[in-house]
Amino acid sequence: MMRSVAQLDGLPVIEVTSPALQNNKTGIYISAGIHGDEPAGVTGLLDWATSKNLASIPLVLYPCLNPWGLINNSRFDSQGNDLNRIWDNEDHPLVQAVSKKIKSIELFLSLNLHEDYDGQGIYLYEPGRGGRPDSFAGKILSSAESIIRRDCRKTIEGRKVKDGIIRPRLSNLPKEGKPEAVYLYENKRGRNFTLETPSEFAFYDRRTAHKLMIECAINESGY
Repeated sequence: MMRSVAQLDGLPVIEVTSPALQNNKTGIYISAGIHGDEPAGVTGLLDWATSKNLASIPLVLYPCLNPWGLINNSRFDSQGNDLNRIWDNEDHPLVQAVSKKIKSIELFLSLNLHEDYDGQGIYLYEPGRGGRPDSFAGKILSSAESIIRRDCRKTIEGRKVKDGIIRPRLSNLPKEGKPEAVYLYENKRGRNFTLETPSEFAFYDRRTAHKLMIECAINESGY
């Protein structure tokens, strides 16, 4: 089922729910395009979705959370707001729409698709869970390394990186506001990954990398 769940800057935010999720209380959440100047996640998600029979996978998809930004190649909305920093504002229509949808759903996996202007390869964020990390995050990155190498930086935006993986503490959040990924993790506690491609690399490669990483994450979740 596809429907508009909010209007931002006069444009619809589209939500896609698979038949399997409508009959299931556990599922997978994937979003893209919250920063409009990061288009590879949007097209990678659409490429993946149109190549699959989604009926049997319990999914809720938000292909583009910032349609005005995508049209205008802007990180922000038309008022200059970063929509990835508003998730502590329960009155924002985007937060309200997502909150209403996931309130009765147990999310065992959520993926947020992004790009990095300074990126030197693919990398990802996974909120720190405590204990010894498993191989899930590494497998996601490995799935796309034939297209784009892993980012080899040791620090990204002031955070330590190991083999392209950043595991930030929830106590160390951006000062500008709460990101979507943190909101999802705090409310649902399922596995959450923010997938990053380098926005200055070839568009086709970035799009393909997102598609491959989505596919790997879904497969590792048992679908």
